[in-house]
Amino acid sequence: MTQKKIKIFFCIPNLSAGGAERVMVFLAKNLSSELFSVKLIVLGFEKDTVYSTSGIDVCYLNEEKAQNAFVKIYQLIKEYKPDILFGTLTHINQIVGLLSYLFPKMVCVTRQTFIISEAKKSVKQQNWFVRTKNEILRKLAHKRIDYTICQSNDMKNDMLDSGVYDFRKLVVLNNPVSNEIRTKKEISPKKPIKFITVGRLNKQKGYDRIITCLSKINVNFTYTIIGDGPRKESLFGLAENLGVLERINHIPFSNEVYQHLSEHHIYLQGSLYEGFPNALLESLGVGTPAIVYEAPGGMNEIMIDGENGYLVKNDADFVEKLQLLVMELDSFPPSQVSKHVLKNFGSKKIISDYENFFTWITREKKGELPRNI
Repeated sequence: MTQKKIKIFFCIPNLSAGGAERVMVFLAKNLSSELFSVKLIVLGFEKDTVYSTSGIDVCYLNEEKAQNAFVKIYQLIKEYKPDILFGTLTHINQIVGLLSYLFPKMVCVTRQTFIISEAKKSVKQQNWFVRTKNEILRKLAHKRIDYTICQSNDMKNDMLDSGVYDFRKLVVLNNPVSNEIRTKKEISPKKPIKFITVGRLNKQKGYDRIITCLSKINVNFTYTIIGDGPRKESLFGLAENLGVLERINHIPFSNEVYQHLSEHHIYLQGSLYEGFPNALLESLGVGTPAIVYEAPGGMNEIMIDGENGYLVKNDADFVEKLQLLVMELDSFPPSQVSKHVLKNFGSKKIISDYENFFTWITREKKGELPRNI
């Protein structure tokens, strides 16, 4: 007898450039079509899509705000009756939890994308009414979410420390190295040394400390930044004041990120915190080593000092380890740099982890298995 496929709805605000968007497309494309029937629900517009959705059943709701999409998602669930509703990003996660009240047999899963304790430090203060409304909705939704996926052990521990989350509802499933990644065969010619960072130009990404450190090194270099954001002017102003602006190559957006990563010598990450840094994984996957500030978000799970680069504690450590890595770059062959991430975060492994998770929670919801994953 043919096994009945598990129906999954993936929900996301849009498919613009971003780590959460890339992971959702990856899952929708790569889950076994023999075991799962997948529909990707996008609240926004097709015109904003930057990722290929070839082979995916995609439904665009053409809504700018998540709250306006609630009824449309409700109607889709009523029509298709998915076994699992899986959402990522805060407003979608609330919708997922609230819809569970209307569809109690459906397994509701959310995916956390940031370190809560760090993000709270930069949240703008809301007025009393908005804050109270959001808190009520958050608590109502939270009660009905069956599982929350954490991208790293740091994220899981941070959520447990908040005192809000039940450890039985938290599951660590890492982000994957894309199956499009190919490890380069050799290190590019080293004159000049080429550094690179990929990420949004905001405070979280710590570009200011990278630029400050680059102004202190005695190395002939160029620095490529791929990404855009609200701190562009202030960051390039800092670079100009420190005398390194002419060495910076800015690319607001690129469809050839893997190629850029492959052509550079060292990846630089200055983030104050991460969810689980996709660009860092991709850089190591192509064989480009990294200098990474210690910070919450799985960096200690990804980096192995002396094998794929170095974790650093502060600016002085960054400058010292960067100059050291430049000098010993030949001791970091691409095959060595990529080994750890391909083994532990390769696409086949992560897809297998997700498939096992989705199969288990569906059977658990039906009472076929105890709640113990």
